[in-house]
Amino acid sequence: MAYRGDVSQPPKIRRAANIPAFLLTGGVIGLVLGVLAGVFGNDDARYDAGAAVGYLGLGGAALGVLIGGIVAVLLDRKP
Repeated sequence: MAYRGDVSQPPKIRRAANIPAFLLTGGVIGLVLGVLAGVFGNDDARYDAGAAVGYLGLGGAALGVLIGGIVAVLLDRKP
């Protein structure tokens, strides 16, 4: 092994996950998937098509924000 003298290693920089970006991305992806499920899903005579798209879009967005938050927290853990 070669002698390095007084050369020190640069400190490792820990970058934190950008949690709002994960939440926003998860919400948008969930919204898109929910709207697609409402548009291409089975028709039900009890609900209007717009109401189904709205409810599924809102539910998908909420689920996407939740999943995005979980992923952000898992990526933000210290090694």
